[in-house]
Amino acid sequence: MDFELSDEQRMLQESAQRFLQKSYTFEHRSKLASQGGGFSRETWRAFGEMGWLGVAVPESMGGMGFSPVESAIVAEQFGRALVLEPYVMCGVFPASLVARSGREGQREAWLGDMVAGEMIYAVAHSEREARGQVHYVSATAKRTVDNTWRLDGYKTIVVGAPVADRLLVVARTAGAADEKGGIGVFRVDPKQAGVSLKTCALLDGTPSADVQLDGVIVAEADVLGEAGNAFDGLQAAVDEAIVAICAELVGDIEDVIELAAEYLKTRKQFGVAIGSFQALQHRMADMAIDAMQARATSHRALLALGEDGAHRSVEISGCKAQTTRSAKFVTQQGIQLHGGYGITNEYKVGHHYRRHLVLDVLFGNMEYHLNRYACRIQDEALAAAA
Repeated sequence: MDFELSDEQRMLQESAQRFLQKSYTFEHRSKLASQGGGFSRETWRAFGEMGWLGVAVPESMGGMGFSPVESAIVAEQFGRALVLEPYVMCGVFPASLVARSGREGQREAWLGDMVAGEMIYAVAHSEREARGQVHYVSATAKRTVDNTWRLDGYKTIVVGAPVADRLLVVARTAGAADEKGGIGVFRVDPKQAGVSLKTCALLDGTPSADVQLDGVIVAEADVLGEAGNAFDGLQAAVDEAIVAICAELVGDIEDVIELAAEYLKTRKQFGVAIGSFQALQHRMADMAIDAMQARATSHRALLALGEDGAHRSVEISGCKAQTTRSAKFVTQQGIQLHGGYGITNEYKVGHHYRRHLVLDVLFGNMEYHLNRYACRIQDEALAAAA
């Protein structure tokens, strides 16, 4: 894999940097979090105009026709700027899910408004008992006598649901809750009868909600692809979203290091800048090592996307565990280097720490992914020994 950016990739990176530096300052973010509910439709449309919401969507479906590498480039810049609008969860994730699982004609129709930023989609996939397992789905979808579908169940941490125009609800058409077969995806209007949202802002200010489905009726035209056969597309979309999260964490990490380095240059004790203290220099060196490890792991995750099925997903689990661990260490150290001020709302470094905590929870936390990866290594070692 070539880790040098092409000219097109460099242009994409620089355009994202320029836009965010000019239009998404920390002051703008703070104002949005306190007054705008953590989301701006105007900003989201701007993301669509830039093409960022469809970076990895084929041109035939209205996207830019690039790859997850380009999505990761954008996600990294969003991580540095601490963008509140959920680029991965309402941009990368639903677009990948529809592109992979939709029927011909359906994909083009749904993705058009989505990648333009005119329609906001949120994916209702996680449940309390799932604990990161993509295939664990207890919400049900039952066909009715008039050839529609009835949805019932409860979905948790649906990022972007309070501002979404449509929900993509993952529900079970057949089988037990932990089976991989019998999983479908259904498009639902969050304002229709039977849908209720328990909204909240996550720790970093991102809008989210738990979604209760009580006898929600869905037409056949709003079934994504083939009902009951959505697991493979869902797992692939989850993997792509996790890789984008890894890239976002790299952006968080690198901005924290820059913030800490600047603070050490300006903060003085005993008449000298504290950056001259050797102990703090050693701590910054440790943070830089973790930053390099996180970036290398993010590259590894991108490479894993080209592999098949279960091996791909487990490899990406290991990558999420490592980048999350690195982000936890670096953001905690960044706060420590700022002293007691680092955790306050006035300092950006504390917001990076909160963002890392939110990203850790999405699609299963660090412990889940680390255990999943460790079990794979153990199985391989036992097989080799046999």
